Amino acid sequence: MIHKYEVGQSVVPASPLRPSRNTYVVVKQLPLTSYEPQYWIQGVRSGVDCVVCESQIQAADDHQPRLSFAALGALGARAPTRKSA
Repeated sequence: MIHKYEVGQSVVPASPLRPSRNTYVVVKQLPLTSYEPQYWIQGVRSGVDCVVCESQIQAADDHQPRLSFAALGALGARAPTRKSA
């Protein structure tokens, strides 16, 4: 087993509980002592740190922002505005 993510790499939760996905930075690769690689990560904005398994995170570069159906409806409902000269 080898670590997939490098120290300093930005990652996001693989399965977020809330729509806003915080970005974390890999602080340290932990020794291979369990069934999958583990990392010590720290939140970019919050500063909160925790230990996660590799399956719990994904590279921030792979992250595609998702809009909810309500947000998509609101975008479609907006009419373009015109300014008169």
